[in-house]
Amino acid sequence: MENLLYSLPFRLFGIFLLMGWSLLLGWKARSPDSRPRLSGRSILGLSFVLFIGIRLLYAPDREQNVDTSTWIATALTVGKAENPLSTLLNYSDGRPLAVLPLAIAELVGIPLDYRLTDFMGVLLWCLTLWLFWRILKKYLAEETAVVLVWLPILIISTVFNHDFASYNTEIMGNLWLITGLFWILNLSLRSMGSVLALGFWLGCLPFVKFQTVPMGLVLGLFTAWKLYRTRRFTSVPVLVGAALLPVLLLTLYYFSQNDLESFWGDYFSNYFVYSYTTQYSALSTGDRFSPVRIVRYLFHSQQLTLFWVGVFGGGLLGVWHLVRRPVFRSTDQMERLWLGTVWLVASFYAALQAGNNYTHYLLFLVFPGLFLLAVLYEIQGVATNWKWIGISLGLVVVQASVNGFFRKPLPIHPGEPLFQAVSAEIKQRSQPDDGLVVWGYVDRLYVYTRRPMGYRASDTFWVYYPTSTQPFRMKEFLADMERNKPLLFVDAMTPRISMFADDAFEFENFPAIKTYIDRQYQLVKTIEDVRIFERKKKERNKL
Repeated sequence: MENLLYSLPFRLFGIFLLMGWSLLLGWKARSPDSRPRLSGRSILGLSFVLFIGIRLLYAPDREQNVDTSTWIATALTVGKAENPLSTLLNYSDGRPLAVLPLAIAELVGIPLDYRLTDFMGVLLWCLTLWLFWRILKKYLAEETAVVLVWLPILIISTVFNHDFASYNTEIMGNLWLITGLFWILNLSLRSMGSVLALGFWLGCLPFVKFQTVPMGLVLGLFTAWKLYRTRRFTSVPVLVGAALLPVLLLTLYYFSQNDLESFWGDYFSNYFVYSYTTQYSALSTGDRFSPVRIVRYLFHSQQLTLFWVGVFGGGLLGVWHLVRRPVFRSTDQMERLWLGTVWLVASFYAALQAGNNYTHYLLFLVFPGLFLLAVLYEIQGVATNWKWIGISLGLVVVQASVNGFFRKPLPIHPGEPLFQAVSAEIKQRSQPDDGLVVWGYVDRLYVYTRRPMGYRASDTFWVYYPTSTQPFRMKEFLADMERNKPLLFVDAMTPRISMFADDAFEFENFPAIKTYIDRQYQLVKTIEDVRIFERKKKERNKL
């Protein structure tokens, strides 16, 4: 099947299909009353069918990105837990709401693999894009709004930069943000209850992904401004209080568990160190936000270059046209123009602040860029905006065509035979509910074996990597090992299969951990340079 999918005739067929559909969308945006007589809703629905079909065809049942393995491991651990809520809160790397859809699937008995997880990600994309289309069509023609939604579909359908396309926390982060924006712009905020609910929704963003907080603050400030402008002064403190409520509730929960230290360490301290220090990236603050780095970051993947040119180039063209030929702008248009601008700046800040050029961070730039483009199209009016849409669409179609032509299958990891051998040994020596801990950064072993995590992280990177949070992480690791008493401890600290492998990170170099493993576990199998330890029988009898 893979040979057929990546054969030149099939790839060309896919390119012509996407080009043909793109031409139809552009034609309908130019002449909405022309044939075929399809509504904007119908065209969008067919676009989603095409999107889902292409992604299903090309979704491999292999790890596209290590983060996907992390979230599957978390979800299956929640699905096997005696207390799913506590496990979701503690075993999700501080992002329980990002993992929630996958955890629900496991809880209702749907075992996740990579292909199914990718499919769930595509469905979440469709929901996000549908809400975004609902926002845009309030200000633009339905057909024009469909074209803007089609631009990211084109790229996500054809990109084979798997860090950008695979299931990751940015998918739920964008869904949460777009739902909040839809709520703000499309629904009434007249009742105090709706203000309370919106504030609570935005306040949940840190538990989707901490990186979404700057964008959430922008949406919250925009909501407060709208309430202030309509003289609903008493609703503003309600909005603020509701936004703080999720943090307060989780604080009370962890206080009741006598575990506030974990709440602070897992949800906040670690991400502060990650984002605002040089412990995980040597770039200074100035270098992180320098124009040179921004350009390099945007264009370091050749599979995305023309997409960003189409979106941001179209936006710059719109700004230039607006300055050159000023037109009347209503108060609502000016509000949305400022909202789009500040939202985009906040998204750039969120993507750049950690100093790491991970491609999936760029997903946060998609929607503010398109929203700002839509506002500029709206201000200029129908007479000129179709030309800009044609330019943006044309550039993205070219990029998608290039991606489709050069699309290649996901390479098999060189260590795959070792992955399989270790996984087979783990499954032979344990039962489906027996806990597993892997020393190293090899999250896919949880997915291959479908064994739950015995430590609250699917890898031990945070434990062995030298940062200011290491003492806390080491204490947490030993506490989890003693509490959960996982049956197997696998030392996979080898560059053949583990990311960031280094001799300095071997568990024997950490006396407290070595002492615990020596006392509680015995070596039962060595497969090449991977060691499998099993909990001693006398220790298991104490369970």
